[in-house]
Amino acid sequence: MQIVTDRLCLGDVAEEDYEFFAELEINESCLKYKADTVPTKDFIDKKFSETLEDINRIPRVRYRLMISKLSTNEPVGRILFWKLDDSIKEWEIGWDVHPKHWGNGYASEAAKAVLKFAFNELGVHRVQALCNDQNSSSEKVMIKVGMKKEGTRRGVRLLNNCWYGSHIYSLLESDIDN
Repeated sequence: MQIVTDRLCLGDVAEEDYEFFAELEINESCLKYKADTVPTKDFIDKKFSETLEDINRIPRVRYRLMISKLSTNEPVGRILFWKLDDSIKEWEIGWDVHPKHWGNGYASEAAKAVLKFAFNELGVHRVQALCNDQNSSSEKVMIKVGMKKEGTRRGVRLLNNCWYGSHIYSLLESDIDN
């Protein structure tokens, strides 16, 4: 699978993406709002293997796509998109951009492209995104792509012995102009 935007190429993870994939998994800045322990190599290997297996599943219910610069093919991050509830055609979206590429609009550009794919190609009704209530950068991406804030789930994430909330945003097919 491949989605191309003005500046980016989003494509299925390939074997040669392992090093960058693993780097995102252990990057302290990427983990800051998600986990308080660094994943083991075994955990990363298993997740990478599952990612490769997802590509051939029919029907496909999870996409982990590498985000690369269109001009140089340099990887800058990844975007994840997975089915939550088939009965209401609901999916969830998330992203990780390597810190050296923060501030360039790559997450929002990639998210917009995946949302367009979701609504136009997959017939999705609702897409949600969640982020740690301290992660203002991720929340800005949700707003930039047109998602609506539904609320904040209080005290649902334990990191470094502190409880954090989780903002939840969503976008319905009726919210977008195809």
